[in-house]
Amino acid sequence: MNLRKTLRYLYFRFVRLHGKPHEVAMGVAIGLGVGMTPTMGVQMPIAIAIAAIFRQSKIAAAAGVWITNPVTAPLVYFITYALGAFFLGYPLRPPEGFRHSISHMQGLTSNLLLPLVVGGFVAAIPMAVTGYWFTYQAVVAYRLKVKHRRANRRHRWKWNPHQGWHRVSAHGHGRERDGEREAQGD
Repeated sequence: MNLRKTLRYLYFRFVRLHGKPHEVAMGVAIGLGVGMTPTMGVQMPIAIAIAAIFRQSKIAAAAGVWITNPVTAPLVYFITYALGAFFLGYPLRPPEGFRHSISHMQGLTSNLLLPLVVGGFVAAIPMAVTGYWFTYQAVVAYRLKVKHRRANRRHRWKWNPHQGWHRVSAHGHGRERDGEREAQGD
Protein backbone atom coordinates (compact mmCIF):
# COMPACT_ATOMS: atom_id res chain seq x y z
CA MET A 1 0.00 0.00 0.00
CA ASN A 2 1.45 3.35 -0.91
CA LEU A 3 1.60 6.37 1.39
CA ARG A 4 -1.22 8.27 -0.34
CA LYS A 5 -3.65 5.37 0.03
CA THR A 6 -2.63 4.88 3.65
CA LEU A 7 -3.15 8.55 4.51
CA ARG A 8 -6.51 8.54 2.73
CA TYR A 9 -7.55 5.44 4.64
CA LEU A 10 -6.51 6.97 7.98
CA TYR A 11 -8.31 10.22 7.15
CA PHE A 12 -11.57 8.39 6.48
CA ARG A 13 -11.16 6.27 9.61
CA PHE A 14 -10.89 9.43 11.73
CA VAL A 15 -13.69 11.44 10.19
CA ARG A 16 -16.10 8.49 10.28
CA LEU A 17 -15.68 7.83 13.99
CA HIS A 18 -18.92 7.92 15.91
CA GLY A 19 -19.54 10.73 18.35
CA LYS A 20 -19.79 14.47 18.26
CA PRO A 21 -17.00 16.27 16.40
CA HIS A 22 -15.82 17.77 19.71
CA GLU A 23 -15.55 14.31 21.31
CA VAL A 24 -13.59 12.89 18.38
CA ALA A 25 -11.27 15.92 18.26
CA MET A 26 -10.71 15.83 22.02
CA GLY A 27 -9.90 12.13 21.79
CA VAL A 28 -7.27 12.84 19.15
CA ALA A 29 -5.90 15.74 21.23
CA ILE A 30 -5.62 13.49 24.30
CA GLY A 31 -3.90 10.80 22.24
CA LEU A 32 -1.44 13.25 20.69
CA GLY A 33 -0.70 14.78 24.08
CA VAL A 34 -0.01 11.43 25.70
CA GLY A 35 1.95 10.34 22.63
CA MET A 36 4.43 13.15 23.19
CA THR A 37 5.23 12.04 26.74
CA PRO A 38 7.96 9.45 27.41
CA THR A 39 5.53 6.69 28.34
CA MET A 40 6.30 4.33 25.43
CA GLY A 41 4.55 1.03 25.91
CA VAL A 42 1.74 2.30 28.14
CA GLN A 43 0.65 5.30 26.09
CA MET A 44 -2.48 3.68 24.72
CA PRO A 45 -3.93 2.58 28.09
CA ILE A 46 -3.13 6.01 29.55
CA ALA A 47 -4.82 7.83 26.65
CA ILE A 48 -7.88 5.56 26.78
CA ALA A 49 -8.19 6.05 30.55
CA ILE A 50 -7.96 9.84 30.26
CA ALA A 51 -10.49 9.86 27.41
CA ALA A 52 -12.84 7.67 29.48
CA ILE A 53 -12.54 9.95 32.49
CA PHE A 54 -13.40 13.01 30.41
CA ARG A 55 -15.98 11.11 28.29
CA GLN A 56 -14.27 11.70 24.98
CA SER A 57 -13.67 9.31 22.07
CA LYS A 58 -11.51 6.46 23.34
CA ILE A 59 -10.88 5.13 19.83
CA ALA A 60 -9.62 8.53 18.67
CA ALA A 61 -7.40 8.77 21.75
CA ALA A 62 -5.93 5.35 21.05
CA ALA A 63 -5.29 6.31 17.44
CA GLY A 64 -3.73 9.64 18.44
CA VAL A 65 -0.93 8.02 20.45
CA TRP A 66 0.38 6.51 17.24
CA ILE A 67 2.18 9.81 16.67
CA THR A 68 4.97 7.93 18.43
CA ASN A 69 5.18 4.66 16.58
CA PRO A 70 8.36 2.62 16.15
CA VAL A 71 9.29 4.68 13.08
CA THR A 72 8.71 8.15 14.54
CA ALA A 73 9.69 7.50 18.18
CA PRO A 74 13.40 8.40 17.81
CA LEU A 75 12.53 11.75 16.20
CA VAL A 76 9.74 12.52 18.70
CA TYR A 77 11.91 11.67 21.70
CA PHE A 78 14.85 13.64 20.32
CA ILE A 79 12.62 16.69 19.89
CA THR A 80 11.08 16.32 23.36
CA TYR A 81 14.52 15.81 24.92
CA ALA A 82 15.84 18.91 23.12
CA LEU A 83 12.86 20.98 24.30
CA GLY A 84 13.22 19.75 27.86
CA ALA A 85 16.97 20.35 27.87
CA PHE A 86 16.39 23.87 26.55
CA PHE A 87 13.80 24.70 29.22
CA LEU A 88 15.91 23.17 32.01
CA GLY A 89 19.13 24.80 30.79
CA TYR A 90 20.87 21.46 30.09
CA PRO A 91 23.26 21.01 27.20
CA LEU A 92 21.77 19.34 24.14
CA ARG A 93 24.42 16.63 23.98
CA PRO A 94 23.99 13.53 26.12
CA PRO A 95 25.25 14.01 29.67
CA GLU A 96 28.83 13.09 30.58
CA GLY A 97 29.11 9.48 31.59
CA PHE A 98 25.74 8.64 30.02
CA ARG A 99 26.58 4.93 29.80
CA HIS A 100 27.46 4.87 33.46
CA SER A 101 24.37 6.85 34.41
CA ILE A 102 22.17 4.05 33.09
CA SER A 103 23.40 1.90 35.97
CA HIS A 104 22.71 4.73 38.42
CA MET A 105 18.99 5.52 38.42
CA GLN A 106 19.47 8.98 39.90
CA GLY A 107 21.72 10.05 37.02
CA LEU A 108 19.29 8.58 34.52
CA THR A 109 16.34 10.39 36.08
CA SER A 110 17.91 13.83 36.35
CA ASN A 111 20.01 13.80 33.20
CA LEU A 112 17.79 12.01 30.70
CA LEU A 113 14.30 11.37 31.97
CA LEU A 114 13.62 14.84 33.40
CA PRO A 115 14.31 16.63 30.08
CA LEU A 116 12.17 14.02 28.28
CA VAL A 117 9.25 14.58 30.66
CA VAL A 118 9.49 18.37 30.59
CA GLY A 119 9.96 18.44 26.82
CA GLY A 120 7.14 15.95 26.36
CA PHE A 121 4.69 18.11 28.27
CA VAL A 122 5.89 21.27 26.52
CA ALA A 123 5.47 19.61 23.11
CA ALA A 124 2.17 17.96 24.09
CA ILE A 125 0.27 21.22 24.45
CA PRO A 126 0.76 22.62 20.93
CA MET A 127 0.41 19.12 19.40
CA ALA A 128 -2.88 18.56 21.22
CA VAL A 129 -4.27 21.98 20.32
CA THR A 130 -3.24 21.62 16.67
CA GLY A 131 -4.54 18.06 16.50
CA TYR A 132 -7.85 19.12 18.05
CA TRP A 133 -8.34 21.96 15.58
CA PHE A 134 -7.47 19.94 12.47
CA THR A 135 -9.54 16.94 13.55
CA TYR A 136 -12.55 19.06 14.47
CA GLN A 137 -12.43 20.88 11.15
CA ALA A 138 -12.01 17.64 9.19
CA VAL A 139 -14.86 15.86 10.97
CA VAL A 140 -17.27 18.79 10.59
CA ALA A 141 -16.36 19.30 6.93
CA TYR A 142 -16.74 15.60 6.16
CA ARG A 143 -20.10 15.35 7.92
CA LEU A 144 -21.43 18.46 6.16
CA LYS A 145 -20.30 17.02 2.84
CA VAL A 146 -22.08 13.73 3.58
CA LYS A 147 -25.20 15.58 4.75
CA HIS A 148 -25.35 17.62 1.53
CA ARG A 149 -24.76 14.52 -0.58
CA ARG A 150 -27.58 12.68 1.18
CA ALA A 151 -29.88 15.67 0.82
CA ASN A 152 -29.14 15.86 -2.88
CA ARG A 153 -29.75 12.13 -3.30
CA ARG A 154 -33.13 12.12 -1.58
CA HIS A 155 -36.06 12.13 -3.90
CA ARG A 156 -34.04 12.84 -7.00
CA TRP A 157 -36.60 11.07 -9.16
CA LYS A 158 -40.32 11.72 -8.87
CA TRP A 159 -43.28 10.22 -10.65
CA ASN A 160 -45.77 12.56 -12.18
CA PRO A 161 -48.60 11.13 -14.33
CA HIS A 162 -48.19 13.97 -16.84
CA GLN A 163 -44.40 13.83 -17.05
CA GLY A 164 -43.56 10.29 -15.97
CA TRP A 165 -40.37 9.82 -13.99
CA HIS A 166 -38.40 13.03 -13.79
CA ARG A 167 -35.58 14.47 -11.77
CA VAL A 168 -36.09 17.20 -9.18
CA SER A 169 -33.67 19.19 -7.05
CA ALA A 170 -33.06 18.31 -3.41
CA HIS A 171 -35.23 21.16 -2.18
CA GLY A 172 -38.31 20.21 -4.15
CA HIS A 173 -37.88 22.97 -6.74
CA GLY A 174 -37.49 22.47 -10.39
CA ARG A 175 -39.37 20.49 -12.98
CA GLU A 176 -41.90 19.00 -10.56
CA ARG A 177 -43.22 22.39 -9.54
CA ASP A 178 -43.10 23.62 -13.12
CA GLY A 179 -45.10 20.57 -14.12
CA GLU A 180 -47.62 21.22 -11.37
CA ARG A 181 -47.99 24.82 -12.51
CA GLU A 182 -48.48 23.72 -16.10
CA ALA A 183 -51.07 21.14 -14.99
CA GLN A 184 -52.90 23.78 -12.92
CA GLY A 185 -52.77 26.30 -15.77
CA ASP A 186 -54.39 23.88 -18.25
